[in-house]
Amino acid sequence: MKPKLSQLILVSIALLIAANARSQSEVSTIHWAYSTWFGTGWYQIGDERDAFSIRYAPRKPLRKASLEDDGTRTIGIELRFPVTLGLSHFPLDDVRGSFDPANLANISLTPGVYFDFPMNERWMLRPFVAAGWGTVLNGGGSAWTYWSGIRSRLSFDAGNWDGALLNSIGFVGYTPSEGPSSSFWPITTAVELARPFGNLRHEGRQLLLHTLVSYTYFQANLDIISRDRSTEPISDQWELGFAVSKSDARIRIWRFEFDRLGLAYRFSSDGELKGVGFLFGSVFDI
Repeated sequence: MKPKLSQLILVSIALLIAANARSQSEVSTIHWAYSTWFGTGWYQIGDERDAFSIRYAPRKPLRKASLEDDGTRTIGIELRFPVTLGLSHFPLDDVRGSFDPANLANISLTPGVYFDFPMNERWMLRPFVAAGWGTVLNGGGSAWTYWSGIRSRLSFDAGNWDGALLNSIGFVGYTPSEGPSSSFWPITTAVELARPFGNLRHEGRQLLLHTLVSYTYFQANLDIISRDRSTEPISDQWELGFAVSKSDARIRIWRFEFDRLGLAYRFSSDGELKGVGFLFGSVFDI
């Protein structure tokens, strides 16, 4: 039986909701200005405090990267315009109501520019820089947000799997309208693997199964806001994910297109930070 894309979407949403079954928080734990960097998902500290965010990032390619046989290299350039919405709550008994405008807690826009440097047929470097502004919608202040860094993608073969070793180092920070600035340096190493998903096909195309194992070290620690407004340092984050894609085609959902669709479980080594996020593409392309 061929799986329908709508079924895959419903399964993903159901898993995300199930993971969030204990959510009852009224306090944002990860500062909302960092939500664009973390992406779409749910995050929890301890047993009670939760944060929710939804990110959509339209892209405008200006030039495609290429590497000719004679060594001629063309540097790729792409503009991105990520818009991130923070939700005040995500109750199980009113999922549709969670997306009511009255439930929106914050919004931010952080445009950026990304450059692709093809080093050889298997190795790509991607430096990037982004800066923008966001605000709390109930009048709780605003902040300038910014990040920059460089990513590396090295492709390799692993038997029946197509693999990629991903590394990155970056700087992420924000400057609020009131109070001191804050920042951290995420250093990430990840491995992505992909192979045919059995004989499953969708719209005549082979489905691919993707797996992700990622570790991020937060140099100088990621500060989490607690209920008494003090901060709790988080030093790292693990990420384990699974996703599906279509061979040589993108997944279309209404007017949106994605490279893949899946879920990732995220947690810190001390167990304090945990969450579930959606995977819409490679970690290299976030």
